[in-house]
Amino acid sequence: MVNRVPSAGLQVRQYFHRYTEDALDLCDVFGSYSPGAKLKLDEICKIMGLSGKPQGIDGGQVDEMVRAGRIQEVAQYCETDVLNTYRLWLIYELFRGAMTPDQLKFSESQAREFIKTRKSENRHLLAAVGIEKADLDAGALCVEGVGADPG
Repeated sequence: MVNRVPSAGLQVRQYFHRYTEDALDLCDVFGSYSPGAKLKLDEICKIMGLSGKPQGIDGGQVDEMVRAGRIQEVAQYCETDVLNTYRLWLIYELFRGAMTPDQLKFSESQAREFIKTRKSENRHLLAAVGIEKADLDAGALCVEGVGADPG
């Protein structure tokens, strides 16, 4: 039974059973599985050259933001965590030899394109992948280079 629904043959993986092939804790990996390492996603991202958390927001503010009804801002903040985790995982896959530099570059460009076309309202995501909102707005007026700056 899963969530009180009969589900024969389906087993739920225990949340804290972290050291299996189907689970990966990137903070553990980048902290060399050291019990004393208290690395944070933001710190690891910045060390690896990624943007990390948005300026002026941290997890300690989320409860207050929710209470103030700023749910959309919290959602956008969480989306940056998802993007940072994905990008960090890509780097991990490159380091362990499961991905080539070209595959990493392709995956990064796919994430950037997704953000540009489907998440352009999230200024934190745009900043994380190096897209300025003003450039995006100006680029929306250009079609195949028409109206684009030639230089």
